[in-house]
Amino acid sequence: MSTVLVVYGTKTGCTAGIAEQIGRTLAEAGAGVDVISAEDKPDASGYDAVVVGSGVRVGSWHGAVKEWVAAQADVLKTRPTAFFTACLTMASDPEKADEVRAYTDPLIAETGITPVGAGLFAGMNEPKKFSLPERLIMKAMKAPQGDFRDMAAVTEWTRSVAGALGLS
Repeated sequence: MSTVLVVYGTKTGCTAGIAEQIGRTLAEAGAGVDVISAEDKPDASGYDAVVVGSGVRVGSWHGAVKEWVAAQADVLKTRPTAFFTACLTMASDPEKADEVRAYTDPLIAETGITPVGAGLFAGMNEPKKFSLPERLIMKAMKAPQGDFRDMAAVTEWTRSVAGALGLS
């Protein structure tokens, strides 16, 4: 049985929910799966494949995820690794997918990791989960409120990348 590590960074829980859905889908495909926050600094060397994701703040992945990827880069380059990004932009303007995908480009350039897949998912804007300054920024941007995560799309992407991760 293949083992897969799903690592994520989140502030409001949005990306954690997506990571958990990815983990369930990979487990259904027969993998042994661990879903762990990047803040817990898991060791990727004990896994056959890795999926890494983050929410986006001010056009950038969470610092803990970027630090984890940089620290694990040598290991990640030796096994199939996929990235995913959760971003409210995907809910408000799906035509900006290239812009959202580009949020991982600096990390890819810095680490030399070539992901086998890149998932792009809508996030959420639930004001009670944000600080006052963040709520004010979201309001000024006229960001739509709600949970726009599409778990069926997460499942579909996970199934589509499972083969590249070494699962059949």
